[in-house]
Amino acid sequence: MSNPIGPDSNESGGEFCPHEIKRPVMRQRWVDATFAHWPVEPDLVRAVLPAGLEPDLFDGHAWVSLVGFDMDGLRVTGLPPIPTTSHFPEFNVRTYVTGPSGPGVWFCSLDVPNWLPVLVARLGFALPYDRGSVDVQRTSTTIGWSVSRTWPDKSDGALSVRLTDERVDFSQDPLAVFLTSRWRLYATTVGGVLLTAPLIHEPWPLTKAELIDVRTGLADSAGLPVTGEPIVHHASRVSVLVGMPRLVAKPKNARSPIVVHFDDDCGVCSASVRFLRRFTDGTVTYEPNRYLDDPVLERLAEEALIVTGDGGPWFAVAAVSKALGRTGPLGRVVGGLIALPVVRSLAGIVYRLVARNRQRISARLGLVAACRLPDSE
Repeated sequence: MSNPIGPDSNESGGEFCPHEIKRPVMRQRWVDATFAHWPVEPDLVRAVLPAGLEPDLFDGHAWVSLVGFDMDGLRVTGLPPIPTTSHFPEFNVRTYVTGPSGPGVWFCSLDVPNWLPVLVARLGFALPYDRGSVDVQRTSTTIGWSVSRTWPDKSDGALSVRLTDERVDFSQDPLAVFLTSRWRLYATTVGGVLLTAPLIHEPWPLTKAELIDVRTGLADSAGLPVTGEPIVHHASRVSVLVGMPRLVAKPKNARSPIVVHFDDDCGVCSASVRFLRRFTDGTVTYEPNRYLDDPVLERLAEEALIVTGDGGPWFAVAAVSKALGRTGPLGRVVGGLIALPVVRSLAGIVYRLVARNRQRISARLGLVAACRLPDSE
């Protein structure tokens, strides 16, 4: 499929696609795409983005969307669809950004019920796919999505709408163009390097819809709480091509700083931080949790270690992986390994066992006296 956007695209499907994909790596269809969009303050979105991306604004606002659809006909170009994984429901939280390759989409989370798409998307496209149940309820006039995430953390959300026949006139609705004419995705690798991939799709058969119910727990979990009545849309089906992902090179020494927050009443935590300090570079600072004033970071009491900055926060094993990524080659390899889905699950079990018993372990190892680091360090 060449560029599918024709001369009448402003009426039927949004803006012109700015590129063609001559050698797509993946083909898919999005069926019953259901959108709910909220305006938010730009700083809220900016706080969750990595270095190199900025919120894309419409009328001074950033935007956050919940999007549910059925993935259909998913396959790698040149290969037949893989049984049991070519069709499944997906529900994602996304926001809109500008980056080195132009405007695009930043996915905060993408929930699907199958493990294989999670592994392929995380390893091949560095996209934050999560596993959970995604239930879809349809009638002739309504559609509803319900999500219960089980990995890598627990969260839930829902969106149900009443369908209408009122088509969106893109020539009269620039906000609809802004929200749906997106031809690029961005993600970051484990090492924090920005990645991008182009995509194209047919003109959206977009119609207006009416909200019945929404639960925004998935947006809350992504650090993007939304309030108020959303704008809702529905589209019956579009065919999509995805191009080869590529790295967006960072200039040398352009890594954003990060802060490692740790439980300084824990001997194991303090000893671990002393060890990390010997190897991490100048972009890393360490801060005992007694200095925290951000309510979002209250999870530290349970997690023991949190990393903020450069698109964070990261918790638990993800925080360890992020910190190790700022060390030498061996540390970066270890950090990358524990970020892989299967390894991360096993490491998460060990981490939580240690975190929940860290005071007892500290006492057994005789590390109680080392609980507080000198403020001068």
